[in-house]
Parts: sequence; C-alpha cells; structure tokens
Amino acid sequence: MDSSAQSYSLLSLHLSHRTQQLINLLTHSLSFDSRNPASTKRYSQLLIRLGEDELARSTYLTSRASYVKQKIRAMQHPGAYGTNEVDSFVEAIAWIVVRIIKNTWGVYNDVLGDSRTTSSFFEWCKEQVEGPSLPSLSLHFHLLFVGRY
Repeated sequence: MDSSAQSYSLLSLHLSHRTQQLINLLTHSLSFDSRNPASTKRYSQLLIRLGEDELARSTYLTSRASYVKQKIRAMQHPGAYGTNEVDSFVEAIAWIVVRIIKNTWGVYNDVLGDSRTTSSFFEWCKEQVEGPSLPSLSLHFHLLFVGRY
C-alpha cells in the first residue's frame, strides 16, 4: 500500500507541474496571438477547461491593450504644423481605439464573456479610452460621437 500511495503522490506532483507548464505555455500563446480570433478562441477554451477563466480574460485584455498602444505608436505624428492636422491625428487615434474595442468585444463576448464578467470588459474599455497614454482622447470621443448626433 505504501508504494502505491507514494506512486500516487509522485504522479500527482508531476501532473500538477506539467499542468502549470501547460497553463504558462497557453497564456504565452494567447498573449502572443491575440489578434487572430481562431487562435484566441482555441487557447482561451483550453485555459477555461483547465479552470483558468480569469487568467484567460486578463491575458487577452492585457494583450489587446498592448496592441492598442502599438497601433497608436505606429501612427505618423503630425508635429507642430497646425491644429487641423493635430485634430485629424487625434480623430485617427479615436477611430483606431474604437475599432480595436469593437473587435475585442466580438471575440471576448463569443469566447470569454458571460453576464458575470462583462463588467471587467467595460472596465478595460474605460482604461483604453481614459488611460494615461491617451489623456485627451475621452474629450475627443465625446465630441466625435456625441457632438455629431
């Protein structure tokens, strides 16, 4: 009996170690490949099956936040040429953020969302719009979308 209990203990330890390695690998893959909806769905569903729902959500949203920053940094900055160019630059940033939020919601709602976790998505949206890297964007969103209608 002692040898089987000892074998079970070793097997359990090895299995938990391998499970953690798998979770780490899936998390890395999800953060690296979050722009592809099919990959996001596959990696997220595997993490959910392993009981890591919250990790899948936070990894996906963190990766998408990095993508927002990457897209904004890749834009051509207008410099100090005039207010019209700066206005169009800010409008372009607003459209990029809105498009990424919309695409992120489609995948999040399909794969990761349920009625209990949608609030975390909306908190993420608020951070993207009002975050420290985009200080004047919330005012521009208001003028861009509310002011027109």
